[in-house]
Parts: sequence; C-alpha cells; structure tokens
Amino acid sequence: MKHSLKIAAWSFGIAVLFAGVALAHGSGTGTKSVKLTIKGTGATAPVGNTGSNGQCIDTGDTSWVDGYPCTSGECQCIEVTASASGSGITGVTNFFITADSGVDPVTGTPVTPGPNPNCNLLLGTLTVTNSSSETTLNFMGTSCKKLTGVSSKNPSGSEADNSLSGGWGVSSTPAPTNTVSGWGTFTGTNIKATNAISLTLNGWITQ
Repeated sequence: MKHSLKIAAWSFGIAVLFAGVALAHGSGTGTKSVKLTIKGTGATAPVGNTGSNGQCIDTGDTSWVDGYPCTSGECQCIEVTASASGSGITGVTNFFITADSGVDPVTGTPVTPGPNPNCNLLLGTLTVTNSSSETTLNFMGTSCKKLTGVSSKNPSGSEADNSLSGGWGVSSTPAPTNTVSGWGTFTGTNIKATNAISLTLNGWITQ
C-alpha cells in the first residue's frame, strides 16, 4: 500500500500532461501554456503487467516504462484509475507507475529523535483523450515523505502522506493521434490511508 500511494500521488506530473494535450487540440498550430488537475486512486497492477522485479511491463509504452529493468529488485507496479477536469479532456486510461523503493537519494543515517527521511523514484505513463486525439505521456519524479507539525512533541513529523514532484513529456510510443510535442513539471500528494492521488501539471504543448 505504501508504494501504491507513492505511485498514485506521483502520478505525480501526469495531470499537467493531460492539460497540455487537451488545450492544444482546438486552437490550431502553436505553442501555449497548460495546466490541469487530476485525481485518482492507485492499486497493485495485475500479474500480466508486473515484471520479475515488480516493475510495470506490457503497458504499451515500449520506449519508457516497459523498458525499465528495476535493477534494485525493489519495484512495485501501480495501476491508477483517474479522471481529469477541464481543458476538454474526456478520458485518462492506461495509467501505470513503477515505484522503485530501491532508489533513494537519502543515504545519511537518520538522527534520533526526528523524522525518518525517504524519497523514492517514480516512472510512469498514461494516455489522455479528448474529442479528436489520443496522446500518451511519460513522467519521471520522486515520492517523498511529507512532514507536518514537526516539534519536540512530534519529532517524527507525522509522515502521514507523500509529496510528489517531477517532470513529464509527450511519448513517441505509441505515437499520438495528432502531431504534438510537450513537456513540463508536476506536483502532487498521495494519501496513504486511501491511496488517493491528486496531481497538478504545468507546462507547454505545441500542435
């Protein structure tokens, strides 16, 4: 469940991608800024989408998530059921995230009493649709413990949820319905108790 929440939330960055694709489709050729919010729930992916090291496989995005080997051997594949509002988007499908708990930039020993630092790698893919196009987005980022109310009475900082952040870009595989390019950043939150994910994506789309 811990990894599921991280992945869902991380799915951190994905929302922005959706917004970019949807906004660009109705205005002709040009580059414009985009923003979108996505909300969803993560769950352990089916056996058919889980590799030998726990990473996501057979998602259809052969140039990104499907090629990640998870050399740490500590991955988990999360499938996210999500929806997006605004910007003309009509659907979000094929949303998968590989969470690698074996990759953590925090290598220093935690000081006691105090929070237990932790950040993990997130690698994901998702497909967004509107009335005239279908575009797959890739994203990469981190899921880090979110500290709240750190004090002498609460030295661990609660650590109830996870903060998500990273970057996204339009994928070449599968190729988008219409010629489009785009990239940007994302931020979000993953609620451990419910595996809920909330993402906000910002960036640019050219079509």
